[in-house]
Amino acid sequence: MTRSSRGPRLALALSLLGVALIGLLFRALPGVAPADRQLAVPAGSTAPAPAVPTSEGGAASTAAEAKPAAEAKAAAAQKSAVEQRSAAAAKKKAATGSKSKGDAPAKSKPVKVPATGPGTYRGAGTHAAPATATGTLRRYDVRIEHGLDIDPERAAQFIQEVLNDKRSWRGSGSWRFELVRPGQPADLHAYITTPGTTDRLCAPLRTRGEVSCQNGTKVVLNARRWLQGVSYYGGDVTNYRRYLVNHEFGHALGHQHIGCPASGALAPVMMQQTKGLAGCRRNPWPYPGRD
Repeated sequence: MTRSSRGPRLALALSLLGVALIGLLFRALPGVAPADRQLAVPAGSTAPAPAVPTSEGGAASTAAEAKPAAEAKAAAAQKSAVEQRSAAAAKKKAATGSKSKGDAPAKSKPVKVPATGPGTYRGAGTHAAPATATGTLRRYDVRIEHGLDIDPERAAQFIQEVLNDKRSWRGSGSWRFELVRPGQPADLHAYITTPGTTDRLCAPLRTRGEVSCQNGTKVVLNARRWLQGVSYYGGDVTNYRRYLVNHEFGHALGHQHIGCPASGALAPVMMQQTKGLAGCRRNPWPYPGRD
């Protein structure tokens, strides 16, 4: 080997030695890793999940912090289930119409009355004597049309109590009334009938299925009015029935219709209170001031 050829070879060897020394130097420095080791993920390992901020903008929750959050979520789910069950129970209660203590009572439905009936009757078998020995005697019986939910004995007792009251027609001293059984002599026959039968018994008077009448010896009380009353008496069906008895028996005694005498006054019993009060106050008696 000549001197001229050894020079380049020696330079190459020194260059390779320098590169090797530089590599050893980088490996020996602490905390420094080659770029490929910083980015590489070993096979079979899982990369850590990125941090999730909290509501206050902090770092991700730790495992200890995640436990209360899980418990809170479970509690919320349980509360939601309870609320759903309560809502379902309330819906079922509303559908079945059941009520618990403290609920407001349901409103009663109006009594239904058949539009018409067979025109046959159940007679009241009760006898009741007059309340006084003075005045002209009027005997009457009571008949309830078949198909009506009205007890003949109770209806007859009610009518007699009204007519025997001092505030009724006997209060004038001119009249007295005796309730007799079916088949006994009677001056008047009191009927409680369906609207259709009322129209037939009252003809040629026009009752139109709504009002009552007196027609000859017949005192016809419309069952629709007997059971339902009228709006002008509100829910006071008892006093409306008293008016109805006194008004129609009043016709049988010769009294005719009269109007309201003055605004705010008691309505005369012979006023057509079924159709309105015209400024008067409702009143079921011919002589309301007597006791």
